[in-house]
Amino acid sequence: MDATQIGLGTALLVLGGLTLAGPATLVSGPVTYLLTAATLCVTGYALLVGIGRNQYPN
Repeated sequence: MDATQIGLGTALLVLGGLTLAGPATLVSGPVTYLLTAATLCVTGYALLVGIGRNQYPN
Protein backbone atom coordinates (compact mmCIF):
# COMPACT_ATOMS: atom_id res chain seq x y z
CA MET A 1 0.00 0.00 0.00
CA ASP A 2 1.56 3.26 -1.07
CA ALA A 3 0.96 6.86 -0.04
CA THR A 4 -1.64 7.41 -2.78
CA GLN A 5 -3.79 4.52 -1.57
CA ILE A 6 -3.49 5.66 2.05
CA GLY A 7 -4.41 9.21 1.05
CA LEU A 8 -7.41 8.08 -0.97
CA GLY A 9 -8.60 5.78 1.81
CA THR A 10 -8.30 8.55 4.38
CA ALA A 11 -10.12 11.01 2.11
CA LEU A 12 -12.91 8.48 1.59
CA LEU A 13 -13.25 7.99 5.35
CA VAL A 14 -13.42 11.75 5.94
CA LEU A 15 -15.94 12.30 3.14
CA GLY A 16 -18.02 9.36 4.30
CA GLY A 17 -17.91 10.61 7.88
CA LEU A 18 -19.19 14.00 6.78
CA THR A 19 -21.94 12.32 4.77
CA LEU A 20 -22.90 10.11 7.71
CA ALA A 21 -23.11 13.07 10.08
CA GLY A 22 -24.60 15.49 7.56
CA PRO A 23 -28.19 16.50 6.92
CA ALA A 24 -28.33 14.52 3.66
CA THR A 25 -28.59 11.30 5.64
CA LEU A 26 -31.64 12.57 7.50
CA VAL A 27 -33.37 13.31 4.21
CA SER A 28 -32.40 10.09 2.43
CA GLY A 29 -33.49 7.69 5.15
CA PRO A 30 -32.10 4.88 7.28
CA VAL A 31 -31.09 2.58 4.39
CA THR A 32 -28.58 5.12 3.09
CA TYR A 33 -27.38 5.74 6.63
CA LEU A 34 -26.69 2.04 7.17
CA LEU A 35 -25.09 1.64 3.73
CA THR A 36 -22.77 4.58 4.37
CA ALA A 37 -21.85 3.25 7.80
CA ALA A 38 -21.09 -0.21 6.37
CA THR A 39 -18.97 1.31 3.62
CA LEU A 40 -17.02 3.33 6.18
CA CYS A 41 -16.40 0.25 8.31
CA VAL A 42 -15.12 -1.77 5.35
CA THR A 43 -12.95 1.10 4.11
CA GLY A 44 -11.47 1.68 7.55
CA TYR A 45 -10.72 -2.00 8.03
CA ALA A 46 -9.11 -2.27 4.58
CA LEU A 47 -7.02 0.81 5.28
CA LEU A 48 -5.80 -0.57 8.61
CA VAL A 49 -4.97 -3.96 7.09
CA GLY A 50 -3.16 -2.31 4.18
CA ILE A 51 -1.10 -0.10 6.46
CA GLY A 52 -0.30 -3.05 8.73
CA ARG A 53 0.89 -5.19 5.84
CA ASN A 54 2.94 -2.29 4.53
CA GLN A 55 4.80 -2.03 7.84
CA TYR A 56 5.21 -5.77 8.33
CA PRO A 57 5.78 -7.42 4.93
CA ASN A 58 5.64 -11.20 4.77
